[in-house]
Amino acid sequence: MFGATDRYLDFTDRVPVIKTVELTEAALAVDLEAKQLCAGLTEEQLSWSPGTGKWSVAENLAHLRTTIQVFLPAVDSALEASRIMGLHSEGPFALSPFGRLIVWRMDARPLIKMRAPKTLLPRLLSSAGSELEQFLTSQAALRLRISEASGLDLTAWRFSSPVASYFRVNLLEFFSACNAHSRRHICQAHSVRRAMLADTKRSHA
Repeated sequence: MFGATDRYLDFTDRVPVIKTVELTEAALAVDLEAKQLCAGLTEEQLSWSPGTGKWSVAENLAHLRTTIQVFLPAVDSALEASRIMGLHSEGPFALSPFGRLIVWRMDARPLIKMRAPKTLLPRLLSSAGSELEQFLTSQAALRLRISEASGLDLTAWRFSSPVASYFRVNLLEFFSACNAHSRRHICQAHSVRRAMLADTKRSHA
């Protein structure tokens, strides 16, 4: 499936061509991973943190939900601008070297730890147990925008990031990077789950 990390490790590889269907499939794969991540975990386990300053499973999901919510207004503006300017294309589309670098940075485990901007720090809406449902709701909103982008040229219009105005991306880069960002944090949350279960086993040994 489009979006696997190894697609971006070697920049000499054939550049994958993408349509909105692949972006939707990648987002649905994220949903499945998130459900598997949370399966069988209690409220307390979802809230468990491996250490000071490290996020719990629920906090990783809250960060992903917040990221999507913060970016969607900018995405909506980009979709509207693309329609108004008649920027139509059936694709398929290919990420530029810059776009591939963005996705790789989001997908791969960074050599240098990236700090989330203050506006994207995780804040639980109600309880740890509700974060999966809230995240899946935000994912549905993201897939709706991907669907609305069908028939538009995903590479023609660039828009500013709401958390760093100097940083500009097109719709293809955003959707691809958003899926990659979610994969990375769910992978991190799986590591938290494994550490939590190992800690629980030691405690009862």
